[in-house]
Amino acid sequence: MMSTRRRHAKGVSLIELMVALAIGSLLILGLVQVFAGSRTAYQLSSGLARTQENGRFAIDILQRDLRMAGHMGCVNDQARFLPSNVTSSRPALLSTFLSEDEQFGTGPAPATNYGGASDPLRFDRGIEAFNAVNTGSGDTLSLTTAPTLATAATNWQPQLPNRLYTDLTAGTVGRPVAGSDIVVLRYLMPTGAQVTAFTAGSPTNIEVANLAPLLEGDANPGLFGISDCLQAGVFSATSRTGTAMTVQTSGLNRSTFDTVPQFTLGQSMVYRAESIAYYIGLNASGNPALYRLRYWAAPGAGGLSTTKEELVEGIESMQLQFGQDSNTTLTGRPTGNIGTSVVASALQPAGAANYDHAWRRVGLVQVGLVARSPDPAAATQRIDDDVTRLSALGVIIAPPDDTHYRAVYEDTVALRNRLFGN
Repeated sequence: MMSTRRRHAKGVSLIELMVALAIGSLLILGLVQVFAGSRTAYQLSSGLARTQENGRFAIDILQRDLRMAGHMGCVNDQARFLPSNVTSSRPALLSTFLSEDEQFGTGPAPATNYGGASDPLRFDRGIEAFNAVNTGSGDTLSLTTAPTLATAATNWQPQLPNRLYTDLTAGTVGRPVAGSDIVVLRYLMPTGAQVTAFTAGSPTNIEVANLAPLLEGDANPGLFGISDCLQAGVFSATSRTGTAMTVQTSGLNRSTFDTVPQFTLGQSMVYRAESIAYYIGLNASGNPALYRLRYWAAPGAGGLSTTKEELVEGIESMQLQFGQDSNTTLTGRPTGNIGTSVVASALQPAGAANYDHAWRRVGLVQVGLVARSPDPAAATQRIDDDVTRLSALGVIIAPPDDTHYRAVYEDTVALRNRLFGN
C-alpha cells in the first residue's frame, strides 16, 4: 500500500512581497513621471500655440481698421484739411452734427461736443489715442494674474474724454484695464454705394444704386458719409426706405445739406461711417481680452448707442506709438515721410489748440501686444532679465509668477490714406 505524502501549500514570503512592491512602485513612479512630462509638454505647446494664434489674430484685426484711418472717400482727410483746400463755402468736412453757423464760420467755432453727442461724432478726427500713464519707452509695466481695472479718466494721457470713459466703464463686462493704451478710429468704410440722386434742401434727399455695400455688418445703419473728389460730409439718416434716404434737422442732426453745393453725380459715393475704440478689457471670465467699442445709431435715432465686442481673449496689454510726418508745421503740406515715432501724449506741435493738426500728421502706427495663454501651465515660463526680457515698444514687461505663457507681438501699420503722394 502506497503511502501518501501531504504537500504543504507554498506562498510568497514577506521579503519577496516587499521586493515586488518596490519594483511596482518604481514602475508606477516612472509612468507618473512620463505622464507629468507629457502633460507639461502638452500644456507648453498648447499655450504657445494659443498665444501665437491670439496675438496674430489681434494684430490682423488692428491692421485692418488702422489702415482705414483718414479715409474720406476720393480724397483723404489730411488733404481736405489743408488750409489751401478750405473755403468759406466749402468746409474741410461737412457735418450735419454741427449747426450751419458753426459749419460755415459765421458763428462760434465748433464745440468739442458735437450736437451734445460728444466726441464719437468728431469725424474730422480720423485717429486719436490715449497713452496709459507710466508706459513710455524705458518704463516697466508690472502685470498681475488678475488684471487691475482703470479707476479714472486720468489713467491716460491725454485724459480720456468724459463720454468715452463713461462708455468704456459702463456695465460689469469689458471694463478697461490699467496700463494699456486706447486708440479711437473714425472713418468711412472702404466699400460704398454709387449716388444716383442728390437734392440738397430741408430735407436733403439722397438715393443710391445699391444698398448692399452699406449693410455689411450692420443691418440697419444710420450714420453715413458722402464724398466726391471736391467735398465730403457726414450725416445721420433721418429715414431710409429701400435705396433712398432723407436728412433733416432732427435727432443727431443739427443741420442739413441745404446750403451745400450739389455733390457731383458719377463721382459721389455714400459710405457707412464708423466710430470705434480699441482697448484691453476684462471679460466675463475675468481674463483680459482685446475689445472694440462701437458707436452706432439707427435711422432717425435721437442718440448714439454703444456695443462692446470681445474680439480676442488673452491679450493682456496694448502699447502704441505714432509716426508723424516730417513736416508738422501748421501751414506746410505733409511730405508723406515719417520723421518721428512717439507716444500719444508727445505728438507735435503740442498744445490743445494744435491737437487736431498733430493727429492729422500721423502716418503710421506701431502696435505692441502682450498675449498670454488662456490656461496656466505646469511650470513657470523662464524669463532671464539679462537675456530674454519681454518688452513691447520699449516698455519693459514684468510678468507675475503665475505659469501663464506670455509673448510679445509687434507690428508697424502704415495709414494707407496718408502715405506719400496722397
